[in-house]
Amino acid sequence: MVQSIILTGPTAVGKSSLAIELAEKLSLEIINADSVCFYQEFNVGSAKPNADDLSRVPHHLINIAHPLQNYHAGQFLRDFNRVLDEIHQRGKRALIVGGSGFYLKSLRLGLWEAPETSPEFRAEVEGLETSILFQELLLADPAHAQKVGPADRYRIIRALEIFRLSGKKPSELQSSMSDAPNPQFQLWVVDRDKEALAARMRTRIQEMIRGGLIEETQALLQKYPESKTLRAVGYEQVLQYLAGTKPEGRKLKPGIEGLIDEIELSHRQLAKHQRTWFRNLKPDQSFILDQDRDELAEKMMKLYQ
Repeated sequence: MVQSIILTGPTAVGKSSLAIELAEKLSLEIINADSVCFYQEFNVGSAKPNADDLSRVPHHLINIAHPLQNYHAGQFLRDFNRVLDEIHQRGKRALIVGGSGFYLKSLRLGLWEAPETSPEFRAEVEGLETSILFQELLLADPAHAQKVGPADRYRIIRALEIFRLSGKKPSELQSSMSDAPNPQFQLWVVDRDKEALAARMRTRIQEMIRGGLIEETQALLQKYPESKTLRAVGYEQVLQYLAGTKPEGRKLKPGIEGLIDEIELSHRQLAKHQRTWFRNLKPDQSFILDQDRDELAEKMMKLYQ
């Protein structure tokens, strides 16, 4: 069995630049596992690898989905397995990089056997309010409904779709899954001191604003107003800024500074959520940057060589 490392960590921790540096030294190919990077035209706010990065190390599963496409974990696993096989057939090795917890979980633990998306079912529920759909899910599968919550319309609809088409409760399907991690992958998590990470977040957000995040969001909103990816961290805050929407319960600084504060807050909240995902996935190795950088590089070299 050929083992690969999944290198992950909270947003803005520096995992992408670290991965490119190490992959270049070890002649590895990178497979993306960051959900926003799947989508075409979402460039600035996703912090996709630039042309120089792509010239240094081959990257896969970037710009593979249309902005209006519903690219889901099942499709990701199919694409991932195909790409990984192709890399191994060339005699190369893969490094998986990204911070999207659900996609990492699908690699680590697999997915339930669930029916494909039904256009007919989606059309049937399209006009129904999320609260009504949530009440239906509460009746069908109370345990899963409590886990999903009343506001996550996408997951509510998917859960109802699974129940309607298969007759099986999502909670029962999930409980039938094995807790044993896939031995094909080792999960390595990198992190930083919270103050250091917060400083990196702010710098990164300022660079995104200078790099055209507002203009990119405006263009995407005009072309693809229904794109769910516009609700991703960073893009959603720009949408609120463009609409003049004020946050409830917080005093907002005027202009760009207020926007930067809002994006930074959303990044901190995302990082907290990501850390919970990583703990639940029981990492094989954990490192603090930059103090553990040499140790990480040494261990990675041993595994791949």
